[in-house]
Amino acid sequence: MNTKQLEAFLLVAQHKSFTKAANQLMMTQPAVSFQIKSLEEELQITLFERSEKKVLLTEAGRLLYPVAVQMVRQYHKIRASLDDLRDLKTGHLQLGANLLAGEVLLPRLIGAFREHYPGVSVSLRVGGSSLVQHWLKEREVDLGILSISMQTEGIEGRPWLQDHLVLITPPWHSWNGVEISMSDLYREPLIVRESGSGTRQVIEQQLSEHNISLEQFPGILELGSTQSVINAVNAGLGIGMVSAWAAREPLEAGKIGKFTVPGLKFEYNLYLAWNRNNAEGLAVSAFISFLTDKEITTRFLG
Repeated sequence: MNTKQLEAFLLVAQHKSFTKAANQLMMTQPAVSFQIKSLEEELQITLFERSEKKVLLTEAGRLLYPVAVQMVRQYHKIRASLDDLRDLKTGHLQLGANLLAGEVLLPRLIGAFREHYPGVSVSLRVGGSSLVQHWLKEREVDLGILSISMQTEGIEGRPWLQDHLVLITPPWHSWNGVEISMSDLYREPLIVRESGSGTRQVIEQQLSEHNISLEQFPGILELGSTQSVINAVNAGLGIGMVSAWAAREPLEAGKIGKFTVPGLKFEYNLYLAWNRNNAEGLAVSAFISFLTDKEITTRFLG
């Protein structure tokens, strides 16, 4: 049973004529007769009583009629929805992002994306990079943004943006605005993200290249978000290392200061990752294209 058969059946029933149904369908009368015959053979029942002057529904035809109406309506509703989705007039996108992307970068970009595609709703889940990895593996999100590259079967990804960490200090600290030596660095307590976060991995890797471990600092305070690290530094609990994007506004507001250490470069990439089976999703592919448009990222992220 297919939609062409049902549409032919409904029009013949409505017009009580194969000829009129054929005219409306822009088909020949034999073609309409073939559709009805095929439907009857498939259902193994006669749907019309035919005579030279009229065509009437049989009892089976009368039973099928309201069901066929609903089926054809539902088919056209589905087609309309798919057409809308094809033009991105509608759709839903489930994002998972690490704290930097979810709290600092994406709010600006999601708003701009929805200006282009107002019919696409966007949901955002925010957590550490390891949690974003889990969401992707479990197919709980369509697209993930994280600070570590995923090497997992079925997951595709690509570098998105390059970021770097800045060394921050309380605004009143003597290190604010100056360059200090490597040996001076670990004379102050250090405030860092929790173990397993992408930022923490970048810090540990870069320090290890200079034979420095976190144990050499007089104290380590682990916190669960970049904003909490900034707040703790502002409160004078130690120095910190946070994303340049996240530090921009508090630096401009004078809530924190920054300093440098020769030879330390905490550079890393943010990555886009998605399930390979979702690669052809229209909303997903549109958002990936949007995020990777350099003109757009420059405009909204600076």
